[in-house]
Amino acid sequence: MMKLESEITFHLGGNQHAVNSSDVTPETTLNSYLRDKLQLTATKKMCLEGGCGSCIVAVEALEADGTKKVFAVNSCLVSIFSCHGWKILTNEGIGDPLIGYHAIQKLLADNNGTQCGFCSSGMVMNMYALHESGPKTELEIEDSFGGNLCRCTGYRPILTAFKKLASDSDDIEDVGLCSKAKCESKCRQTCEKIPVYFDLEPTKWMKVYKLVDLLEILRTTGNRRYMLVAGNTARGVYLLTPSTTPELYIDVTAVKELTTYTALDSSLVLGGNMSLNDTMSLFRKIARKNSKFTYLDKMADHLDLVAHVPVRNIGTLAGNLMIKHHHNEFPSDVFLILETVAATLVIVDVDQNETRVSPQEFLEVDMNKKVLKQILLPAYGPEYFYGSYKIMPRAQNAHAMVNAGFLLNIDNLGQVKSARIVYGGINPTFVHAFNTEALLLKNPLFNNNVLQQIFQSLDQELKPDWVLPDPSPSFRKQLAINLFYKYVLSIAPPQKISERNKSGATLLSRPVSSGTQQIYSKEELYPLTQPILKVEALAQTSGQAQYILDMPDLPHQLHCVFVKAQAIPGSTITNINPIKALNYPDVVAFYSAKDIPGMNNIAVAKLDMEVEEKLFCDNVVQHYSQPVGIIVANNLEAAEAAAKLVKISTRPPTKKPLFTIQDVLAANETSRITHQTSFKPKSKGTDIKTVINGKTSVRGQYHFHMETQMCVVIPTEDGLDIFASTQWMQGIQGAVSQILNIPSQKISMFVRRLGGAFGAKQSKSCFPAGAAALAAFKLNRPVKMWMNFHDNMDIIGKRYPLYNEYEVGVNASGVIQYLTSNLYSDYGIGGNEPMYPLLVNQFQNCYVVDTWTFDTYTVVTDNAAQCYTRAPGTVEGITAIETIMDHIANTIKLDPVDVRRANMDGPSNPLLVDFLDDLMKSDDIVKRKADIEQYNKVNKWKKKGISVIPMKYVMGVGSNFTTVVSIYNIDGGVAVSHGGIEMGQGINTKVVQVCAYKFGIPMEKVSVKSTYNVTSPNSFPSGGSLTSETVVYSLLRACDVLLERIKPIREKNPKATWEELIQLCYEKNVCLSANGFYSGDSPGVASYTIFGVMALEVEVDILTGKHEILRLDILEDVGQSMSPLIDIGQLEGAVLMGIGYHTMEELIYSAEGQLLTNRTWNYKVPGAKDIPQDFRVRFSNKSLNPLGVLNSKAIAEPPTCLTIALPLALRAAVASARREASPEHASWYPIDGPSTVENTLLSSLINYKQFTL
Repeated sequence: MMKLESEITFHLGGNQHAVNSSDVTPETTLNSYLRDKLQLTATKKMCLEGGCGSCIVAVEALEADGTKKVFAVNSCLVSIFSCHGWKILTNEGIGDPLIGYHAIQKLLADNNGTQCGFCSSGMVMNMYALHESGPKTELEIEDSFGGNLCRCTGYRPILTAFKKLASDSDDIEDVGLCSKAKCESKCRQTCEKIPVYFDLEPTKWMKVYKLVDLLEILRTTGNRRYMLVAGNTARGVYLLTPSTTPELYIDVTAVKELTTYTALDSSLVLGGNMSLNDTMSLFRKIARKNSKFTYLDKMADHLDLVAHVPVRNIGTLAGNLMIKHHHNEFPSDVFLILETVAATLVIVDVDQNETRVSPQEFLEVDMNKKVLKQILLPAYGPEYFYGSYKIMPRAQNAHAMVNAGFLLNIDNLGQVKSARIVYGGINPTFVHAFNTEALLLKNPLFNNNVLQQIFQSLDQELKPDWVLPDPSPSFRKQLAINLFYKYVLSIAPPQKISERNKSGATLLSRPVSSGTQQIYSKEELYPLTQPILKVEALAQTSGQAQYILDMPDLPHQLHCVFVKAQAIPGSTITNINPIKALNYPDVVAFYSAKDIPGMNNIAVAKLDMEVEEKLFCDNVVQHYSQPVGIIVANNLEAAEAAAKLVKISTRPPTKKPLFTIQDVLAANETSRITHQTSFKPKSKGTDIKTVINGKTSVRGQYHFHMETQMCVVIPTEDGLDIFASTQWMQGIQGAVSQILNIPSQKISMFVRRLGGAFGAKQSKSCFPAGAAALAAFKLNRPVKMWMNFHDNMDIIGKRYPLYNEYEVGVNASGVIQYLTSNLYSDYGIGGNEPMYPLLVNQFQNCYVVDTWTFDTYTVVTDNAAQCYTRAPGTVEGITAIETIMDHIANTIKLDPVDVRRANMDGPSNPLLVDFLDDLMKSDDIVKRKADIEQYNKVNKWKKKGISVIPMKYVMGVGSNFTTVVSIYNIDGGVAVSHGGIEMGQGINTKVVQVCAYKFGIPMEKVSVKSTYNVTSPNSFPSGGSLTSETVVYSLLRACDVLLERIKPIREKNPKATWEELIQLCYEKNVCLSANGFYSGDSPGVASYTIFGVMALEVEVDILTGKHEILRLDILEDVGQSMSPLIDIGQLEGAVLMGIGYHTMEELIYSAEGQLLTNRTWNYKVPGAKDIPQDFRVRFSNKSLNPLGVLNSKAIAEPPTCLTIALPLALRAAVASARREASPEHASWYPIDGPSTVENTLLSSLINYKQFTL
């Protein structure tokens, strides 16, 4: 008998909590319940597919055997019904200002591990659960953050903080501090388990504890769609649709028969529902104890590459296999390794009849009303050799591009007695290379002739399909063959392998990462230049910091969602039918272009936005997924569901759409190309020894701000209050004014902080704001628009792609005698955020340009309007010119550093020359290059490369910002409201430091308030690395005004304290509020130059295309840093964003223009194990900036430019392989998009005919 329950009960933060089951559904996640019902907003939401980590919470639950376990979960994947009986801790529950901060919260803050702060709670809770689960080494800690993404920090300070908790740390921290909630939790007794079910007509949720009960439920369920629920992590891969949503959910996490194991001498029996992490731990334990199961250690290594820790905590073996069962194309690693070792799956039906099948046979089994009960693993003797591989686009948390498993039985003579060759990622039906397995039998494996036959057989047998966004078939086939070769090298007797080939036997290794930071400060100026924590750090690490997303819904608040035109650009909309959507429960309205009372345009001409950008498409579709309207509903879930029901009819385009610069050039569509600038030479050299022609193409990049685009609009008696996640209040104010045809003074705007932006929230934040404002205006009700991750990627533009065609003539020393270059920028359908002025400056970099000719062009393509992305134009410009410099060096066979020196404008940039000399000497570049050359000589399949890049970055100073400073007589407290937007760059911290410095008061006296368009009107966008300086300038002017007013009182009362002085001023009716203003015309500030140099060393596994950044050294010019720790964080984050841009962030589109990489599942930014193994940062102490504010220089963007060193270092490594593999081909190859694993492997020119022992 099962007990009917009406309440889901669990402990939350130490208190018993009950949820009425009628108030939720099985699709209600723990995340939405915590945030929307309980207002526990420390737990964030972003991707909703377990891919970002911002939603992580800690759970204490009973295992099926009754033992307690603490683990992290992605709350966005967990159904609220799965929480029945759990104890849940959110970031609010482990520490706050009232009960005291938890040591982990303080550690992250103290180590400068937060910037925008949106990822911080997830980081804290993942570490909390990890720490509570038992001692961890530094390596284990670093390995445990693959599911926590951060776009701001570069991960280094986060890992530094958490590694202090490691059992092997030299600086181990005491985490004895415990919150009241935690203490109560430990004292509380766990309730007895009782089987329950919830009747949720038309659905049911059941939780069972015995296999027999589960089978009986399945027997009686009839034809209802059902789902066995364990981790529910599959929803992060394949989203449920109305036709696949179950009518019956059966929670099987507590079924003991499915979660226990039996270890025998000759076999290991696993419960089908064991979690992946429990399985890993068991594998390692048994591998140590039983020599017949040593292969399990390698299987555990492979499982460690599946998803990430919170997913593996609750994701199960059977669950993973069932994904593969339903979706044969899924490259399941669990399936692969089990099939490799000839595991047996035990399947039981409702009559308790058991069937034993192989994993491959399992794919054909009808699993309706059947349960995968057990998995049997055989014992293997020393004559069996197991190996498996998973090659991913980044180090962790990615599905395999190709995975492979091999198991050979080899006798003492090297003859193969049995063979199992299994691949994933080839095509949906491919599992075994049967022909090759047969060929191997009774043949000596360690024979080059035999190996060539094997490789040829694989070449014929492997037939990869190509379904975008998967990598190309040629790459996947070659990689698959390469992996078998790598496996053979790994098991061959060492004496049979040549020394040079031994490097192919292993994958790249990665030790615990390290970093050093060398900064300078002046104690006599403190708190100015003082290395302090961010003023918001503890608020962010404890989850107290509020973002727009965290604002509680107001009474009668509505939610709106864009309706997108899923149509080829150029299609004409003939009809929009919202009837089905309007009939959906809780839907209130649908609005399209015809409902706009003003202009259907977010671009405000008076703000220098001359290119029309329609809020809603009203005729011809300009880009795939262009918004055509919005659905407004009482809740977000209804709005999102109904938006998919709006029927949009279109007429096909009359012309083929053009999606790239190359498409436009090939079609000779000159009307789409606009010439912008010409740079003419002053002279032309005559010593031309070599002429080089080339092309460079760099593509887009998604900003990946952790807080997606969003806005809340509240109608008031005076107009509208707008709370927007924006970098540019004025842009939204102007856009909403013209869209609604209301005066701008009727629009009040407030911004406290952003959860990241990187340029995406400049003009493009007008889209959600304009849409929400329209709904709020029409309905006179508060409206929130939260753009989900998919909509963000589909609708909002990206970094500008650049295409460069060049010809350069040089002398024997590589000095440019002439250069002709045409630089084309892809603007999409936009142009309101022009990048060509920035491109022009950075293309020149630090070189003598007297003989150069270059022209810049803007190109209109059928993509969303592109927008500024961190270091816009400058990254593309330096990439173009530094690629040319390396091309020169490669062609005439000179050291690239020597070519750069030969072309450098040293007399105009003596500081940069000093920087380069310093780095070359202090980082021992000459010796390291010689060591690399020797390494490459003796290793055929692993190569190293190094690149040294100098940078001259011209910093403009044009913008407008107002700052208001108010002093209160009660205690002398100071409040500041400025026109800048805090989005992680530390602007508020610098404001506090400078204000305290200027007034001579403690920093605790200063508080920074939200940005408000009444106190700071007409402010320019925050971005371009400029805002912190310019806001500080306006702050100083406001302080000067106040100090001048205070001066007479101070002169009469020289011994008065600050508090006494302010009280005296109050009594004398002195105005204690003032504003300061900065503009590009402000005195004392002018454009200036920033210098930097970077040396970056990589190691490449030529057989896989994977690489490791062994060491990165950067010497950066920051002037006199106002806040060194803030600037260190900005630099490291800027570097990692460049690393992602140059190596893994790939936007892939369909032939119709649909973005296919619009999920965390397939758009990959760097993770914690993609950072340099050795990351060394130095600030120069020789570069005071007399043209800057308080002698400082900008920091947020210039370091991103230097990361061109990474693809050039990769090319240096690959060039060594190319020279060996195909001497007749040039070792140089052009940059064409990011240097992905695929591009790196294919560019090496290797093929299986070169594979020998």
